[in-house]
Amino acid sequence: IPAGLHRLAGPARIAEVAVATPPGFDATRAWPVLIVNATSDSGHQSSRQLLAAYRAAAGSAGWVALAADADPAVSSRDDTLSLRYALARTALAAVQPLWRDAGQAALAFAGFSGGAKYAGWLAALFASQHARVAGVFLSGVNEDPLAAAAREFGVLDEGFRATPVVLQGGRDDTVATPDQHREVERTLREARFRAVRLEWVDGGHRVDAARLPAALAWFAASGW
Repeated sequence: IPAGLHRLAGPARIAEVAVATPPGFDATRAWPVLIVNATSDSGHQSSRQLLAAYRAAAGSAGWVALAADADPAVSSRDDTLSLRYALARTALAAVQPLWRDAGQAALAFAGFSGGAKYAGWLAALFASQHARVAGVFLSGVNEDPLAAAAREFGVLDEGFRATPVVLQGGRDDTVATPDQHREVERTLREARFRAVRLEWVDGGHRVDAARLPAALAWFAASGW
C-alpha cells in the first residue's frame, strides 16, 4: 500500500502517512494493524521515523504498521492527543481505498518514550469508540498512561483489563529508569490489568524493537 499525503480535518494541514505491510500481504484478507507514535520532543517527533525502526519487527509478526505526522509540523505544545487521534484515523482512512477491511482491523498501539504515553491514551480512546484493541507496547516509558486513560474514557472494565500490555525498558536507561518501569507495571496490576509483561533490553534511553515481534505474536495469540 503506498504512503502519501492525506488531508486532515482543520485549517491548512495534511498528514504524511507511512505504511508498512508484511510479506505476502493480501488486501482481500484481514490483518492486524500496529499504530506507531513517536514522542513529542523536538527533533524526535516523527512517528514515520519510528515506524522505520519497527517495520521489520511488525512485518515478521504478520502485522501492517501505520504512522502519520502532521505537515507542517507542530510545536510540542500543540502536539495534542486530539491531533494524534486525528492522525491515526487519517492513516487508517488513507489505506482503506486499497484495503477495505482497514476500518475493522484489530489495532495495537506502540510508542517510545513520550510516544508510549500517546500509545496508551490512544488505545483507551479507540476502545471508547468500540475499536478492537489487541495490545499495547510501551517502550522507554516513565509513567503509566494506560490506566489513567482508561478511567478518563470510561473503558476500565474487565474487557479492557484483559488487553495485553508489554513494557520494554532499557537496563541502563536514566530517563525512564528500570525502577520507573517497575512502577508502571505495579500501577497497571493495581488497576487489575491481567496480562502485563515487563521485558528488558540492553542499553539506555533509545529505540529498540527487540521485544516487539514477541509482543505482537502474544497480542495475536490473545484472540484479537
